[in-house]
Amino acid sequence: MKRILNTETTITFLRHGVVENPQEILYGRLPGFGLSVLGKKQIIATGQELAKMNVSQIYTSPMKRTRETSTILGKILARVPKVSFLLNEVCLFCQGITTREYHVRVQQNLYSEKNYNKGQERIEHIFLRMKQFVKLIVKKHPGVHVVAVSHGDPIMILRALSSGIEFSWDYKRRNYLQTGKYITLRVKSDGKYVWNP
Repeated sequence: MKRILNTETTITFLRHGVVENPQEILYGRLPGFGLSVLGKKQIIATGQELAKMNVSQIYTSPMKRTRETSTILGKILARVPKVSFLLNEVCLFCQGITTREYHVRVQQNLYSEKNYNKGQERIEHIFLRMKQFVKLIVKKHPGVHVVAVSHGDPIMILRALSSGIEFSWDYKRRNYLQTGKYITLRVKSDGKYVWNP
């Protein structure tokens, strides 16, 4: 009888550090927008924490802010980051407006049928691509610890929906992941997700 190994894959989802954005633009997938001095300091501190966790691989969204984050981590952890478009920022229909306008007029109803019709990426699509990333990591890196550098909404949508929770505005404002912080997912051998914290 063939023995089935009891493997558990760990994925730490890290949100990039604070971005240099003096004009307070909702940048979304716009080019540019790298880390600020504070953002770089955040990631150095986070990297020192992760250095104690035996990380085998780093993956990153293609955005400048996440690539800069993963580059800092890579130097600390002695790992070469790989880009995955599955980890990309949400495709925002309203990128380029000021963050003030976004907070006042859009934020609470970002994921609505009205905005989907304007080109806003749907929650369901974001969830599916993030799940696809997890599936890929479990297949390619079973039983080890991987860091995935991504963005607030994709990470929190994955956590909420995989836990059977609606990703609502109320959930988002109460649970949102701050810049430079991370949450960890353990994928059991049976495919079950266990989040920490």
